[in-house]
Parts: sequence; C-alpha cells; structure tokens
Amino acid sequence: MAQIPYVDSSGHVTVEVQLNHSSNVFLVNSINFQRYQSGESFSYYGGYYDHTPVKISVNESGRLYLIVDNGEEYRYRFY
Repeated sequence: MAQIPYVDSSGHVTVEVQLNHSSNVFLVNSINFQRYQSGESFSYYGGYYDHTPVKISVNESGRLYLIVDNGEEYRYRFY
C-alpha cells in the first residue's frame, strides 16, 4: 500500500487536490482512517468529485489523512 498523506492540524486545515480522473476524495481523522483500512463504515469530509481542483476545509484538531480512492496519481497540498 502506498504512503497515505496526512497532516497534523491544530484546529483548521484545507487540502487542495488536483485530480486526473473523477474520484472519491476523503479527509478523515485517525479513528475513521482505521475504520477505512478495516473495511468498516467510516465518517469523512469530502465525497465524489468529477472536477478539479477539489478543496476541502475542516475545523478539527489532530491527525487527518487524505484518501483519494481512484488508483490514479494526483497532486495535493495542505494549508
């Protein structure tokens, strides 16, 4: 499995993702990342996108993981 991008947030974070194809783009906390990896239902910010760039902003502290569920390459940045 490829390295999953993450950011340690102190309260507010935005991620911008440049997609090559329509994709599910999820930003999840540590608990929901574990649920995702286990194949369980999980809560997330984001959804299915057929445009680019995708911008997701959240107000949450802690580690947040970026999941782009399409098997393709993409570019991203957290700010």
